[in-house]
Amino acid sequence: ATVLHKSMDKHKLIFYRNWLGFFLLGTINNLPYVVVNSSAKVLATSFHEENYVTLVMFANVAFGIFAKGSNTLITLTKFPFWIRFVFNGCLMLCGLLGVAFAPNFWIALVAIVLEGCSASFGESLTLGFLHKYNKESVNAWSSGTGMAGLLGAILYLVLSCIADRTIISQMGVQYFDPQSASYAETLKHINRFVYLGTVPVVLIYWFAYFVVLTGPTDPNEKDKEERPLLRGEKSVQDTSESSSNNSNDSVQFIQESSLRRIFRCFKITFWLSLNLCLVYIFEYTARGFAAKARPAEEYYISVLHCPELFASLQLCYQAGVFVSRSSVQLIQIKRVEIFTILQFINVILWIFQAWWKFLPVYILPAFMIYVGVLGGGSYVNIFYLLRTDSKYPTKDRELCINVSSLWITLGILLGTSLPLPLFQTIFKDK
Repeated sequence: ATVLHKSMDKHKLIFYRNWLGFFLLGTINNLPYVVVNSSAKVLATSFHEENYVTLVMFANVAFGIFAKGSNTLITLTKFPFWIRFVFNGCLMLCGLLGVAFAPNFWIALVAIVLEGCSASFGESLTLGFLHKYNKESVNAWSSGTGMAGLLGAILYLVLSCIADRTIISQMGVQYFDPQSASYAETLKHINRFVYLGTVPVVLIYWFAYFVVLTGPTDPNEKDKEERPLLRGEKSVQDTSESSSNNSNDSVQFIQESSLRRIFRCFKITFWLSLNLCLVYIFEYTARGFAAKARPAEEYYISVLHCPELFASLQLCYQAGVFVSRSSVQLIQIKRVEIFTILQFINVILWIFQAWWKFLPVYILPAFMIYVGVLGGGSYVNIFYLLRTDSKYPTKDRELCINVSSLWITLGILLGTSLPLPLFQTIFKDK
């Protein structure tokens, strides 16, 4: 009985360590990404590019689909996970430092591309890595990504307000002309303070992977990292299948080319992936139009106006994401198209708000929380289905998850692209 009790305690400790490890990975992986999006309006304004707010958000995902695609291809090879996690941390660090010291708007965008690639590569990497662990780890990762949104937005607001009060108060003023060079220079100092203050999270990212996480409890799963994924070994088959089915599947698996296997995963995940893409299009379009939801003077940052309105609305969005991404252990929703329909209604309302500004400012936070709830709910329920539904073969789960995650990047690209021409034309003076 004592031995059994110790064994149970050991398994419980391993469970909590792995849960914490994936929670930290999710938090840190997405945190710099959120800081960039929260700072989008201030960053663009600091270079006198006020109507390119969504271009900052676009750059954050511009090459994400290639980053995720590269990891999907690496998945098919014999390449250790630990090297990929080290590389991703270095990429994250380069992005943060690049934005902090960017001499102009376009160099800042290049650095943001690097940081965005880190978030995309890290998401694809970790979602694939999750298949080695129990299904509760999906909720840990999802909660971490939700917490990243919350912490990232809070971190930006806190650091920017500290920098704001320190820098502006030292200059002895409470308000700048938004068109003046001194105002733009002040915003650059604020952004530098914020991005340098975010750099230490890279160390936490590596700590979570190398120290907090334990290896998979199944010895076969430990070995998979060192073996080519396309080798048709019996250990990659679902143990619940009959021996005859295993044999047939193994033969088929050996003969199947990488491209055919990717295309097969594309087909069986199409409906979930399409909904995921549409939800991201709608929510990122709505977030972009939040930069025009109230008159321009309500967005100016100063000692009298801190935190800045756009960043505050991004915090509200992230709060909604965190709540819904942490909900899958309490409730699972298989009809994911519900989130898509409701989010479409949301984006229409935000576009109307940007034009007519009919909602008072105190209503907007609740409205943006709702956008986050729908987006996070769609994300966590779709990946929970990919992780647990018997429709998706055990041997293909990692690849199917990676294929579906590519649709997220596509959705964000389209969602951040839509406001760009509108902000340069009919919404330019709104």
